Amino acid sequence: MEITKTNTLVLVCVLMIIGLVSCNKFLDVRPEDRFLSNDVFKDETAVYNALNGIYLNLAKRGLYGGQLTMSTVDVMAQYYNPGAFWKQTADYNYKDATLQSTYSSIWRSAYVAILNVNSFLAKIDQSASVSNERKNLLKGEAYGIRAFVHFDLLRLFGPVYTIDSDKSSIPYLTVPTEKIQSLLPAKVVVDSILADLGRAELLLENDPVRTQGIVLGSGTDRLSDFVTLRNRRLNYYAVLGIKARVLLFKGDKVGALAAATKIIDQAGKWFPWTVDGLTLPGIQNPDRTFSSEVIFGLQNYDLYNQQKELFSAVLKETVILAPLTERLSEVYEDNGNDYRLRINWVPGAAYGKTYKTFVKYDDVINKTLLFRNLQPLLRISELYYIAAECTTDPNAALKYVNEVRKNRGLTELSGNVVLRDVLQKEYRKEFWGEGQLFYYYKRNNVASIPSGVSDKNTAMTAAKYVVPLPLSETQNR
Repeated sequence: MEITKTNTLVLVCVLMIIGLVSCNKFLDVRPEDRFLSNDVFKDETAVYNALNGIYLNLAKRGLYGGQLTMSTVDVMAQYYNPGAFWKQTADYNYKDATLQSTYSSIWRSAYVAILNVNSFLAKIDQSASVSNERKNLLKGEAYGIRAFVHFDLLRLFGPVYTIDSDKSSIPYLTVPTEKIQSLLPAKVVVDSILADLGRAELLLENDPVRTQGIVLGSGTDRLSDFVTLRNRRLNYYAVLGIKARVLLFKGDKVGALAAATKIIDQAGKWFPWTVDGLTLPGIQNPDRTFSSEVIFGLQNYDLYNQQKELFSAVLKETVILAPLTERLSEVYEDNGNDYRLRINWVPGAAYGKTYKTFVKYDDVINKTLLFRNLQPLLRISELYYIAAECTTDPNAALKYVNEVRKNRGLTELSGNVVLRDVLQKEYRKEFWGEGQLFYYYKRNNVASIPSGVSDKNTAMTAAKYVVPLPLSETQNR
């Protein structure tokens, strides 16, 4: 996605002008008419800018540029020994006013994005300036975004699906409306998500990513550059990956396995494993996010500010996000050769810290490198984990897990292991700073998870796993 900093500022400013409506209306928001006016769809470049603007909104710190990846959801996964600022989050104290405000902001921002997607879909077919081939790509991405965001809202605010799939959860918006929408049973929301992913998969059938992979753009021609850097967009393989996630969440292991292995078989050459030499401690310009493996991510221009505000060793103990030393050692099983440990963690002694600090999202010296500002949201390793969990062949399952371990500098596991225990350990290692571990625990209804504040475990319940809907939502019904 080729977006200049100037265009970024313009788009963000435009998208922030979201009109407010009376409090008895849905979410207190409506689609931005000026942003998605008919005039926008008369010009091909403007159409692309409109969709890019939606992606940029997703990358803000209130959604995938912070709360849903590296901060709030990871604190809920007990990755960190929280200071005072994060304690209520780590304690799942959903009655705390500040925490309620955080979740309310996530809810509102997510539905604003969905409303804008719906406005985009309602108008794109009217555009005579865009070819049908490009329209298919645009619409496929938009349906994919709609499914992706709804799914994370369901994972956060919805019930523990394995025990309460019939319970009411969230609305599923398919039209650009400000009117109150019904809270749907979780299983109905899942069906709606899968329907959107099905639409996206068909529309993206001829996605260039399938034949060309991640192609670099010229940086000068917006029209031709639209089909480059497809891992910054909801491309065909990203849609399949999200589909695998959703099907596993639903309990359809056969379907999840089929989607996961399709990506492994077809897309492996386009999303190769990171190499050992790029993860060595002390090297210049390290690729700490293993960007070649990222099937879908966002261009987050605030990434390095978030790194400084969340993880920097100069921060006070009350606000820094850092794990206990013994917990970090336990997660990585004291294996200093693990690529993720050796490249993403450094001692904080120079700033008076007695523990290592997280540097995964530190900036690099060379500002021209392609992986700068990349916020990972789906990587190929997850598809191997999904395949391992879903196959009925124990040997195949271990083979999938060992393929990831081999490409993280670890030895292979033998056949005498408990797969579920192995996968939980691997999820803890792999997704630090990416917001996936809490959802793994919740999907499996794990009764007790490793605590962030001690070497003991934290007992989990549905009351902790399920974030209550914002009061602004429930009081208006």
